[in-house]
Parts: sequence; C-alpha cells; structure tokens
Amino acid sequence: MAKILKMKKPDILGKLTGPAKKHLAIDIGNHTLKILQLRSTAKGIDIVHHAVAPTPPGGFQVSVLAAQLKEMLQQHRIKTKQAVASLAGKGVATRRLTLTNISEEEIQEAIRRQPEELFPFSLGDAMLAFQILDREDSGAQKKYEVLVAAATRETVVEHIAVLREAGLEPVGLMAEPHAVEQLWRSASLGEDEGGAIAVLDLGAHKTSIHIFEGARLRFSRYVPTSGDAFTMALTGMIRAGERDIELNTAQAEKLKREHGISSVKDRGKTEEGIPLAQLAVRIRPVLEKLETEISRSFDYYTFQFQGETITRLLLAGGGAQLKGIETFFTDRFDVRVEFLDPLAPIIIQDSPSFAEVEAPNRPDLATVVGLALPFTERFNLLPVDLQPHRKRWSVPAPVAYATLGLLLLIPLGQYGWQNQRRVSSLSQAVNAKRSVYEQYQRIFRIYERLKVENSQLDARLARLPSLDLRVPQMAAALRLISQKIPEDVALTNIDVEEKEGGLEVRLSGLIYGRKEEAFPTVSKFMEELEKAPIFSNVQLGGAGDGKAPKPAVLVFDIGCVLKCEGLLSVVRGPSHKGIELFP
Repeated sequence: MAKILKMKKPDILGKLTGPAKKHLAIDIGNHTLKILQLRSTAKGIDIVHHAVAPTPPGGFQVSVLAAQLKEMLQQHRIKTKQAVASLAGKGVATRRLTLTNISEEEIQEAIRRQPEELFPFSLGDAMLAFQILDREDSGAQKKYEVLVAAATRETVVEHIAVLREAGLEPVGLMAEPHAVEQLWRSASLGEDEGGAIAVLDLGAHKTSIHIFEGARLRFSRYVPTSGDAFTMALTGMIRAGERDIELNTAQAEKLKREHGISSVKDRGKTEEGIPLAQLAVRIRPVLEKLETEISRSFDYYTFQFQGETITRLLLAGGGAQLKGIETFFTDRFDVRVEFLDPLAPIIIQDSPSFAEVEAPNRPDLATVVGLALPFTERFNLLPVDLQPHRKRWSVPAPVAYATLGLLLLIPLGQYGWQNQRRVSSLSQAVNAKRSVYEQYQRIFRIYERLKVENSQLDARLARLPSLDLRVPQMAAALRLISQKIPEDVALTNIDVEEKEGGLEVRLSGLIYGRKEEAFPTVSKFMEELEKAPIFSNVQLGGAGDGKAPKPAVLVFDIGCVLKCEGLLSVVRGPSHKGIELFP
C-alpha cells in the first residue's frame, strides 16, 4: 500500500544565495487554479497564502482566467504583487537533446537550429530555457545532453496578460519540469539514495513523467493519457441491472472519483446499480495504455543511462487521488510506490497553515510549491526585457520617448487582438448553432411527412380483412436470454439466421472470473436455455481460452433454435390491435 512520502527537512535557508524575494506562485491547471506564497522564518519555511479554485471552463481565455485569479486574490486578501507562473498548454514543450561539436556558449543557438519535427512549433521566436544534464569532452569532440523547455511567444504573452489583468507583476515563467526540479533540489528529496526515482504527475489533460538521479533531473516527458481519459472511458451507455443508463461526463467524473479503479472480480455495485466490474472493464484499456507509456519511458531511460534502474515511483497531481491507483502501479511495476507530499519536507510541522492543507490534496501542489521557492533564473522563460531585476541601460531621450509610445500602443493592440479573438469565437459558435438548427429543421420536416404517411397507412390497414400472422418476437427472446446469462458471462455477438421450423440463433461471448469455473458456467448457461420452452437443440459450438482477451478467461460459442410455433400471435382486426405473448 502506498503512503505519503515524508523526509527529513533540508537546510533550505542555508542554500539560498541572498535575500529571498516575496512572490506568489501561480499554477494554472486544466481543472484547478492554485496560488501559494512561502516565507522564511527563524524556524524554517512557512505558508503565507494558499488558495485553490476550479479553473473556469472554456479553455485558456485571458479575461476569464484573470477575473478568477483576481477574485481569489481579493477573497484571501493577498497583497503581494510579484508572481511566478507555470506555463502549460500546446504552446509549451520539453525535450532531451544531444548536441555535439559546439561550445557551451553556442548551446542556445544550436537548440534553435534543431529539426522542426522535434518540437510541435517553430523555435524561431520561442522562449527557451535549458539545463545541461551531462557533458563529455573527449578531446576530439564535445558532447552535451541538455533538457530544453520551450514556449511559443503567444503562450508567454497570454500568461503575462493574465497576470497583468489580475493586477500582478510577472517576474518569472517556468515550465513544469523545471518547477518540479526546483522543488526536488530545494527539498533534497533524492539525497543519499541509490538508483533513480520517478515522479508521475497525473494531470487532467496530460501525465508528466520526471526521472531524477540524486538531485539531478535526468529525464522528462509528457504523455497524453490522463485523468480525463478515465472519465471519457466511463461515459456512454452502461448496463445497470435490468436497465441501461446513459452516463454523461459529469456522472462519469463522479463515478471515477467515488469508486476509482475497481477490479473485474469486484461484486459490488454503485448507487445506480452499476456493477463495479463493468466500471473496471471500461477503465482497464486506459490503464493499460498509461502503463505502456510509462514502461516505454522507463525502458528508454534505462537504455540511455546504461542500465540505471527505477527504484521508487512517487505519485503527484490531481490524478493521484484516484482510488486504487497506487495499488495498480505497485502490482505493475517492481518498485516502491508512494505519494509525493511537497510540503512535508519543507514547511515547519507546527504551522497552522500547514495543518489547513489536507494531506490527500498535497500531491497536487508539487508544481506550485516548486514555483513558490526562490527560483533559478536560468529556467525563467519570461523575456529578459520584462524581468524587473535586470539592469536597465540608459538610452537617449528620443529613443526612450519612442519606446514609451510603443509600450502605450501594445495594450491597445493586445486589447484589439483579444476582442478579435472573442468576436471570431462568437461567430464560430453562432455558425455552429445555425448549422444544428438547420439540421433540426430538416429532421422536423421529414418527421411531419412521415406522420402523414403513417396516418394514410393506418387508414388503409384498417380497411384490410383480419390477418393472423405468426412471427417470432426477438425482443421477447432477447429478454429471456438476458435473464439466463450467468453473472460472469458477457455476450459479444448474437447472429440470427432463418431456418425451417424456426430461427437459428448463435450466441458468442466471454467468461470472466476463475478459469476453473469457466466450463461449468458455460454448461449452466446451456442448461438454462434448454429449459426455456422457446429454445431447442442447444449445442456448444466451441470454447477455448486461446483467443480470450484479458481479463476474460474463456471464449465460447453456443447455437440453438428459436421456435416459431406457439411463441407469438399478432392479431389485428377492426376491434382489437396488439401483440400477445403466449407461454
């Protein structure tokens, strides 16, 4: 069973060079927006401000996010103006690169010359921050292994606009891997431990994998499988007892948070009557995909670092709160699994503010805690000319006036650009709604025409003489089959073919549970069908475990004949219309 990681407190104050500047840490996540401020005291590091609120829906909208941020600042009476924010979204990427035959001063320029396919956007005017992981100087050539964080200028400008519109002064922008490394170094989490430690940050739209060796970040990667993928896997039609339930996104998210990762052997049910085993079957493909991505990352790291193995796995992010996630990773990976508590190794334990932050929610604070610590300038993606601590060179008055004029025009241009984006977004929404409206209009016209045709057919049918038709009622047969299905059996296909004397029905399916009980379960299912008066000639077409997809233990195929005689009568006449089912 995993536990919250707690380690001895390092001497963070002794590591600081110069006085620590007061600043807010802002982490804009896809599900939550987090604010944190720390301060140095005689006892150690303490929390000054801590605030968490849901991120407004609708994607990254500057004005909406700024309004939410401003409301949080006012609600918690936060007066600090300087802020360091995390960068997220499609405009941010991290890559590990190998550079050769260059000097250390040429690394940044060499990064910009990398092939375009390595990054999802052009590096021409992107903001870059990098760190050297390894260097090799054999005399014949120099070789550098670097971890690069890149952000498009548009992404940087949008995050700056959010902070400024909320009344804050941006002093730093950092990518997530560097924020986590800042926490790692400051808290001395990897000191005096052999092997490598992996930090798995389970977010809403992505999962981040960071691997540390000692105090050094050696590998970082994003994978798309995330918490929202689990939610989407649970949406749609699902069986609950004798009825089907259509789960929307909100209902699926609620089930995910309440029940987490269930087992296919779990016999329990939800409040709605949905078997937990069905939830497990829905979620299993997402878990296996996530496991595959993590295994690939671990294998790549082991290959790159000549057999270096992962000895510990720390879970962080909002997805770490998913029930059963630690048990799943413990079973799948031969490593110790723990929750990362980013506050415990840093904050003084007798702090009232520390006690207010509930332990289950702390793994989601790894990034914002890293941002709140005194940050390293070489990881700062904020443009140099906007960093307040940089030295300002004196310029001639005409140049200064021209620059001031341009600076005054920038907000106007930015305002116009934002309004244009809003107008474009509204126009697209209107066009989409108009298209849907036209589709509904066409459907309504077809519906009216079919109603008229149906009335005409009913009138003609009423004039016909009485008919006596004997037809098999498949709905009744299917209902009977569903009542006879044992608990560990799931049908995958039903084929029906018309034969003399009835309909030939072929049932294909899977059996879960214990392997030794699979064949008795098939036999029981066939006996139940044989007892039914409407089936005859029930035979086993085939059964085996060779092609059974996990976690199923057996694939089977059963054939039977659905009798037509005596099953149904459809009686239609002037005084009576309807369907009667005869036993």
